[in-house]
Amino acid sequence: AVRALRGGSGAASPEGRLALLVLAALVALLAADLSGMSKAETERIWQPFLLWLLPAAALLPRRGVRWWLVASAVPALLVNHLLWTGW
Repeated sequence: AVRALRGGSGAASPEGRLALLVLAALVALLAADLSGMSKAETERIWQPFLLWLLPAAALLPRRGVRWWLVASAVPALLVNHLLWTGW
């Protein structure tokens, strides 16, 4: 993402622009956390940032997509089945 910013030859590649978007979302999250914006709040304060972080999944290697799906589904199913969340 930083390399895309330094390149002065015109438009960056789609991957570079996507990396820049994700990097900007991470910087915004860090600024929100360090500023105390989330003090005494629940998880809903972070929900607007999720929309900007979701495209990061497109940067994952194509070969391991199924493993990333398993890596995200297994903990979700474990939490859902082993803990009483009241949802």
